Amino acid sequence: MKAYNRKIVVTLIAAMLTMSLAACSSSKENGGAASSAAPSASESASVEPSPAEEAADPMGRFDPPIEVTAVRSVATTMKFENGDTIDNNAWTKLYEKELGIKLKYLWAVDPSQYEQKLNVMMTTGKLPDIMPVSGAKMKQLYDAGQLEDLAEALEKYGSERTKELLSKDGGEGLNSATFKGQLVGLPLNPGSTDTAPLLWLRADWLKKLNLPEPKTMDDALAIAEAFAKQDPDGNSKNDTYGLGIAKELYGFFAGLEGFSNGYGAYPGIWVKDASGALGYGSIQPEMKTVLANLQKLYAAGGVDQEYGVKNADVLIQDVNSGKLGMLYGAHYMPLLFQEGKNKDPNFDLRPYRLPSASGEAAKPQTAFSVAEYYVVRKGAEHPEALVKLLNAFNTVWPKEQYPAEEIGVNGAVEKWQYALVRGSNPTANLDNFEILKQALEKDDESVLDKTTGQPFIFKTIKDYQAGDNLGWGYSLVFGPGGSQELLADYNRNNGFKPNEFLSAPTEVMSQKLASLNKLELEAFTKIIMGSAPIDSFDEFVANWKKLGGDVITQEVAAWAASR
Repeated sequence: MKAYNRKIVVTLIAAMLTMSLAACSSSKENGGAASSAAPSASESASVEPSPAEEAADPMGRFDPPIEVTAVRSVATTMKFENGDTIDNNAWTKLYEKELGIKLKYLWAVDPSQYEQKLNVMMTTGKLPDIMPVSGAKMKQLYDAGQLEDLAEALEKYGSERTKELLSKDGGEGLNSATFKGQLVGLPLNPGSTDTAPLLWLRADWLKKLNLPEPKTMDDALAIAEAFAKQDPDGNSKNDTYGLGIAKELYGFFAGLEGFSNGYGAYPGIWVKDASGALGYGSIQPEMKTVLANLQKLYAAGGVDQEYGVKNADVLIQDVNSGKLGMLYGAHYMPLLFQEGKNKDPNFDLRPYRLPSASGEAAKPQTAFSVAEYYVVRKGAEHPEALVKLLNAFNTVWPKEQYPAEEIGVNGAVEKWQYALVRGSNPTANLDNFEILKQALEKDDESVLDKTTGQPFIFKTIKDYQAGDNLGWGYSLVFGPGGSQELLADYNRNNGFKPNEFLSAPTEVMSQKLASLNKLELEAFTKIIMGSAPIDSFDEFVANWKKLGGDVITQEVAAWAASR
């Protein structure tokens, strides 16, 4: 996600993180890894396992205890209480008591300094046992022969829950960390489903202007023009906009991905081209069609004429003030627009499936979501320690004994952040939607996991259904007709178009992609605004290839061939 989305990210984390972690707890309490962490009295009295069985216990304790070194980043916003520190907290105590792992941080720095500090450490050859790293850094360490193969450790020591979570993305994360048959990192994959764009429209404006719900791209174009020209707010002023676009063109908020997907174009990701080879979506012929239609729409006044200078904060204000009623964006859009509903009870922004130019169902594109991997240095005595730390995160612990999973509910300190190794559920929001759907349809709270944010979301939606508009935002995400309902339907019907390059950046990609992205932004902005002809797209493609794109495409092809 780009820098302009910083405030959006804060909002999203506050609203959604509870749900993401909740999915782990809900499943674990129904037959997951927790059973191995807290055996009953009868289980404890059973026949002692053999040494071989003990060695393969996902939650087995090292005896005698071992010391494991690590490095990490610690944000300045991370809070501690009761004398806790990053070196001494609920998680470090849990690691030592339950797993026999004494965690020793060689250093912990602000995220902005982490990469540089790690680079310096790499030059010395003295690496810690465990490191969180980016995909590019993982590849660099692998190429230097500095990483352990974790395949055997994961197979042997991974808990049932850990293996389940790592497989819920279809193997996407693990495959991205596998080189020549060696698994050199454990991915933290929040999942790609939530990155899919949807179309968001003021349904009350559609009704006022007697416009149908959009099924085709022609419908969408007509709606954009009508919203800009036909006074949908009824104030007799020319003060509303058509399609809202972020000045960066792409991103989870007001990006062009969803609009492009309606024409079968997939900018910014790698998909199979006409020859069957992986090609960069932004340079495919379909993208020229996208730009041609945007140029016409802009000239007709159907695109906000000032989009090129508006950041996300301004666009959010435009929506909340009733000036903008059409944009593409991710599932959490209503949480940014609650203010609009508070100001105007008639404010009826809704999510819609992507319209299509072809008549066939458009496929929303999804991003490759793994941003971090946990790796083990080559030669570490106990690579399985990493797997056990991940098992521990994926286990529900008694809060009275280990208050390690507080996740910000009612202002609690977010102690889950203290964990060195964290797990994630790639389908967390979809899982929670299904649980909430069941609870809402049956008016039955017993299916909810009361240790998570599910009861809060349930009550908020029920309050909205009873007339409290303060619950509108959450209802439009998790309630009937909300964004998660649409994403669940896409998911059930194989309706997404995923990025097919599932790897760390290639060498030339790391060097050239930023400049190529800048080239793309400048060329596309000029075309949309009409200061460059549509045929300048062909010149852009030629320049993109010449300035490094062809080499990157060759690298991606080599990666694909190696799979």
